[in-house]
Amino acid sequence: MKSILSNIEKQLAVACVTLGGCVSAALASKDSFFFSNFLFFWGSQVLVLAFISMFRPRAAVVAGIAFSLALYLCLFGSWVFTRSHPDSMAWLGYVFSLPGAIVGVLLVASLSQRQPNLGSLAVGLTAAAAVASGIAANQLFVCSTLMYCGGK
Repeated sequence: MKSILSNIEKQLAVACVTLGGCVSAALASKDSFFFSNFLFFWGSQVLVLAFISMFRPRAAVVAGIAFSLALYLCLFGSWVFTRSHPDSMAWLGYVFSLPGAIVGVLLVASLSQRQPNLGSLAVGLTAAAAVASGIAANQLFVCSTLMYCGGK
């Protein structure tokens, strides 16, 4: 049974990382610099995932983190492209918010080492929530200091 759950976790992790790649490709296709934009969008997610790999996480942790990163990119991209003047400098807000994801990753790494027997769903949801919370807190900081995020 544990082997089956491990395989499901791995497949879900691959699906969530692929989701991030698909969101990155969809957003990058809105500009004439597809490849460089794709690398910018997905590369930043891959860097966060590479950071967590130092802690040898379970696949459920990777799935949760990758899902949160893909969702954040999708939401941020939607916000940028629905503005009346989609400024390319707004993408700096995306990059400046990623340290919050690293804080979430560190929290998840600490928790998963202390509680190694948590179920797959609990681990994945905790990872997703921790990373999303870190990004949200960092985004609030960015919007209140470095850039104006309100209005059109």
